[in-house]
Amino acid sequence: MTEASTGVEGFFEGWTAGPGVLAAEMAIAGAVIQSQACLEEAVTLLRPDDFYSRAGLVFAAAKAVLDDGRKVEPTAVLIELQDRGELARVGGGAYLHDLMPHAALPDSIGWCAREVREDADRRNTRAALGWGTQQTEEDRWDGDATLDLIRKRLDEVAAGRVGDLPPSVADDMVSLLEDLENPPEAVPGVVPPYLDLAALLTALRPGEVVVVGARPAIGKSTVATDLLRSAALRQAKRSVMFTLEMSRRDVLTRMVSAESQVPLKSIRDMQVSANDLDRVAEAGSRIAAAPLVIDDTPGCSIERIRTVLRTLSRSGPLGLVVVDYLQLMTPPKAESRQQEVSGLSREFKLLAKQFQVPLVLLSQLNRDPEKRSDRRPVIADLRESGAIEQDADIVILLHRDDAYDVECPRAGTADLIVAKNRNGPITTITVVNQLHYGKFADFAKVEEPRGRPDLRAVRTDPPKSSQPAPYRPWEANVGQ
Repeated sequence: MTEASTGVEGFFEGWTAGPGVLAAEMAIAGAVIQSQACLEEAVTLLRPDDFYSRAGLVFAAAKAVLDDGRKVEPTAVLIELQDRGELARVGGGAYLHDLMPHAALPDSIGWCAREVREDADRRNTRAALGWGTQQTEEDRWDGDATLDLIRKRLDEVAAGRVGDLPPSVADDMVSLLEDLENPPEAVPGVVPPYLDLAALLTALRPGEVVVVGARPAIGKSTVATDLLRSAALRQAKRSVMFTLEMSRRDVLTRMVSAESQVPLKSIRDMQVSANDLDRVAEAGSRIAAAPLVIDDTPGCSIERIRTVLRTLSRSGPLGLVVVDYLQLMTPPKAESRQQEVSGLSREFKLLAKQFQVPLVLLSQLNRDPEKRSDRRPVIADLRESGAIEQDADIVILLHRDDAYDVECPRAGTADLIVAKNRNGPITTITVVNQLHYGKFADFAKVEEPRGRPDLRAVRTDPPKSSQPAPYRPWEANVGQ
């Protein structure tokens, strides 16, 4: 502890509050021990930790009296300080007696609170920067992790303010009615790329966590790239993908194949015709111009993701974040793997809310589906932690019969099982897999093809002379 120049005891090493701040703290403390109305206003503006002097201990005791529903008066505050073992620390009953003549008037509580809060911000900012300076002098230096912690501490300084009260319900209701009367032209969030899924969900909304789960080699990454293409290329939303399974080149190769309708294998094998090359170049130019970021940092951590999102968000809002996939991430240290995954799941939910962006999180399923006769997954199959199911707003489980039997009647299709939908019904959406183009596609309601009445044609635009013939799933099925 240090002794402030005014003789008032300070509680922050290396910092001395000015006389104006100390006077404001005494004025607030003197007011709140005598007036419940002043205390009720002050607790909406300040926390006990915002105080530099021992007046903060008095403020904390008065707040405890208020929270307990007791009558706010000097005697009650004195008893509370005594029960906490802090009465002698503040200077006994004499200090409370000295505070009372300095009490702020009700209409000056706000001004005094601003003085105290600004000093607390300066003090906490200095402490965060001092901690960061100290870290740079350590022998062991983890650049990404330490920089993220420094930024996080500075964010906490800003977020730690009590601030103003939330808007009234009446204000929110007026805003809702205005939006209903004059709907916005664009739906907030990202519209899913598949028509039936878009009809069910309307959009993946800011702050939502969408979990896409499947067994290996079923198509999680294909769904991820479909979402990216739809968001970045069709809707011009700034989209970020953190891929721990594929390289950036692999992701771009899939996207180019899906956009150009040139087979994925041909692009991977570097065997494309001149006509195919023209289509690849045209698709590549559109992808290059899209607001898209792909990060394939090995062993990506939650700190790395938070740092990248914070940096990108400074230049504009984010539209979509995709993480492929959860179980490959470097988790925070915990006693068990289940606790590690639970911690990651909670952090992703906080990230979605912090950056107000829909966050799509790919997740592995356990082996239980393969033990069932139909192999269809259920939400309990999410691997390693029930927290994933709990934290998600939407859970989509991917299933393909032809992944287990290429001659099955439903070959060429995939089911998107919407197993959880916090704001709507659950159902199953069926799409066609065009995995040889690295994508899934919608069904078109047209005449059933001869020979395979169980399948319908893929929705496609009429082919142009420069485009390949539309894919027909009843003729071929190439799995990836």
